[in-house]
Amino acid sequence: MENHFDFLNMQFFTKASVYPGSLGTFRYRFQRTGWLGTGSIQAWVYENTSFELAQNVETETFPWTEEGVEALRQWLEKKLGERGWEPYRIPFPAAPSAG
Repeated sequence: MENHFDFLNMQFFTKASVYPGSLGTFRYRFQRTGWLGTGSIQAWVYENTSFELAQNVETETFPWTEEGVEALRQWLEKKLGERGWEPYRIPFPAAPSAG
């Protein structure tokens, strides 16, 4: 089974304290606090809009440990399955009708 979040590992979260991302229309955001091994990672999933405007937000907090990162990956896969996703696309306005 493909895991869309295999790129998430302990070191990934050393790159920034806040990380937004998406898989097509499935949006997620991470914020880490503390230090590797003793800190935590809060994760949010939300609809295809900006985080600030999102209405349907779910969040969970995980320890910044190997086990916590694995639990985060599993949680994201579960939320992706529940919410679904489509490839991101920019809708174009309908062409004016001739007539």
